[in-house]
Amino acid sequence: MGTLLSIIVGSGEYFIDFDYIAPLRFRLSDYHDMSQTNECYAYFSVVGTFDPADITQRLGTKPTQSWREGEVNPRTHLERKFSRWSLHSRLEKTSALELHIADVLDQLDSNSEAFQQLSIGFDGVLQLVAYFHVDFPGLTFERDVVTRLAQYSLSLDFDFYYLYSEISDNS
Repeated sequence: MGTLLSIIVGSGEYFIDFDYIAPLRFRLSDYHDMSQTNECYAYFSVVGTFDPADITQRLGTKPTQSWREGEVNPRTHLERKFSRWSLHSRLEKTSALELHIADVLDQLDSNSEAFQQLSIGFDGVLQLVAYFHVDFPGLTFERDVVTRLAQYSLSLDFDFYYLYSEISDNS
């Protein structure tokens, strides 16, 4: 046996022998456009049982996206199981994720007390989404950002998709 990778799934353990599959190697660049840039965005969101119009009225801010429990999702044609009210960053998706976070927090600051109450009442989340085509540039939360996140009692949810490989094309 050559180079092995052990993978544990549930109650079973599986091994991949890389020397055995060596003839099956491919170049990632053959299947992926490596010239794409990283894309990311952030948004504030609450979910639960509520009328999104009531949230909009309460905040005095229009959502970027919202739906009501029981509505039919146009993509899946299934009934939505919860209501959602979201406010997205206004920046280009090629901007740094830290800038998207700051932009969303700036929007919350427009009515900080109402957003604070909403976030506490409905477990507000700052959702961070990134598609890394080139590399992962890292993510830093400066002290003032951490303070602002705490001010709104926000939890963080990271949806990061790594769409690149560190395997060299020269192998």
